[in-house]
Amino acid sequence: MTLLDPTAVDKFVNELPRPTEIRPQGSTPIKLPARPTHIWMGLRDKKGKRLMTQTWGFEYAGRIHSPGPTIRAREGQPVFVHWANELPGPHLFPIDRSIHLADVKNHKAVPIVIHLHGGHTEWKSDGNPLAWYTGNYSETGPLFEKKIYEYDNSQDAATLWYHDHTLGMTRLNVYAGLFGFYLVGDENEDRLIQEKLLPSEERTRVVAITDSLFSSDGQLYFPGWRDQPSSPVSHEVVEANWPNPSHLDEFFGNFMLVNGMAWPKVSATPQVYRLRLLNASDTRTLILRIEENISFVQVGGDGGFLDRPVQLDELVLAPAERADILVDFTAYEGRKLTLHNFGPDIPFKGFVQASDPKNSLPLIYNPDGKHVLSDGRGGTTPTTNPNTTGQILQFHIAQNAAKPSPVKSVLADENTIGDLKLTLDTPLRPPLNRLRKASHTRQLATYRLDDPYGRNLLMLGPVKEGSLFYEDPTTEIIQHNAVEIWEIYNPTVSAHPIHIHLVEFQVLDRQPFKGKLISKPQQFMHTNKTFQGARLEVESLLGKPLPPRPEERGPKDTVIALPGQVTRVIARFDREGLYVWHCHLLSHEDYDMMRPFEVSAPKLSIGD
Repeated sequence: MTLLDPTAVDKFVNELPRPTEIRPQGSTPIKLPARPTHIWMGLRDKKGKRLMTQTWGFEYAGRIHSPGPTIRAREGQPVFVHWANELPGPHLFPIDRSIHLADVKNHKAVPIVIHLHGGHTEWKSDGNPLAWYTGNYSETGPLFEKKIYEYDNSQDAATLWYHDHTLGMTRLNVYAGLFGFYLVGDENEDRLIQEKLLPSEERTRVVAITDSLFSSDGQLYFPGWRDQPSSPVSHEVVEANWPNPSHLDEFFGNFMLVNGMAWPKVSATPQVYRLRLLNASDTRTLILRIEENISFVQVGGDGGFLDRPVQLDELVLAPAERADILVDFTAYEGRKLTLHNFGPDIPFKGFVQASDPKNSLPLIYNPDGKHVLSDGRGGTTPTTNPNTTGQILQFHIAQNAAKPSPVKSVLADENTIGDLKLTLDTPLRPPLNRLRKASHTRQLATYRLDDPYGRNLLMLGPVKEGSLFYEDPTTEIIQHNAVEIWEIYNPTVSAHPIHIHLVEFQVLDRQPFKGKLISKPQQFMHTNKTFQGARLEVESLLGKPLPPRPEERGPKDTVIALPGQVTRVIARFDREGLYVWHCHLLSHEDYDMMRPFEVSAPKLSIGD
């Protein structure tokens, strides 16, 4: 078996697919069966014939959509969805049964469960990894509760997304196509559009970016078998003593897909466009710039609008993060402008000074344009291949035959952005209610260890107790409606995008720390094997806390925890139930960088 050459694919000739939109009405559930399909992702063979790719998607109105259709919800108006499982087995990709995963008795059956990422969702509809189910619900996980999920949309306008969350198989099911956008709208967003502070829906695009590998016949390929090709990007191989197939702790592809199309074009008019960006990749962090360093304006993030717009030349987007940006094309009639990726071909580890990468503090942004990417070990790493994964899509700006009245670019004297009435000082929302006081502060940590086979094993756990598996007893038990600060210490060499279900948190700061890992013998999952786990001994904090970036000051659900630093967030946990928090590098999450947490009513004392 050979892999498809990404340099042989024509780029920027196929239009960016625009997902079908669903606008739910009333309490009738939307049925979205997960089913297999074949779609065209822009691939051709050597003779120019289209190569059709088998994927999974969701059926709506007689058509299977991969990625899935975009659900348009409204604040305060509940949406009910029946995520039916109509997937035949076996799975498209290699299943490693040595890790903790959905324990199906029929190994040919495909379990799924769908999570609304960023949703303020009651726990029985949250898509808990243990709430999985197979076709016709013939097998279900231990936390399966209901067939119809309810999303009450008790939150502000935001760019959310839904995706599979099956225990130990999330990376595979999402890679197969089980994800899509979920956009919450509200009266404030309506006002921004009506007052021409934001572009209209006609000039808005959802943009889901993923990286993939393909076999020479155009089929999605995911490494894991010993005698099959490794990724030509990361080169991870299945060693002789590992299970076969085996989980690998990262995934990097050499094709860039946007909404399921390889290197598409976006036909646009010379006006301001709104791009609602999502990094839906497994491991790849994107560092996005537009050709000629054209600046853009970020108006929102994970949980909705920022207080005010932020002008940027570059955007760092880790897996699962979203960014709502405005790009002004008014001065670029007839031009073609490429959206580039300057991220690394390894897990992101931060920007460091080129003159002293070993001793400089890793940052989540490039403050002067002269910082370089850290390799996490005192050196630097190059950006990705500029001819393949260094390109995302291309904007094709039309000639404006109508010649409208002159418009302004971002830095014009009037300070408005293109043909909008928006300035960088325009409030986008009522000021975010900043949480100040917390009833509890938790110290948590990330861990990179070796499993009994010698494979990388990523874990989470409290600083005091150390590394824990997902199946270990819950250590984060939170009182209902409590405000807590979570301090996430990262002694590993890589950054981890940490996602907390249920809440929209606020990033407080980051701070370097000095510490050491103390080994501890630990049982390997539910087996009779043992391995060397670890706990973190924090010796001291270094320097002053670093405030969040301006684009991080809005409501967030995923935050980049940089290596060698503690990342602090604050959140109110206002719904009871069983939830999870995890790294959103999906290959890390699946093995085994995820932990449960419980929000429970306060226990009453006798006499209360």
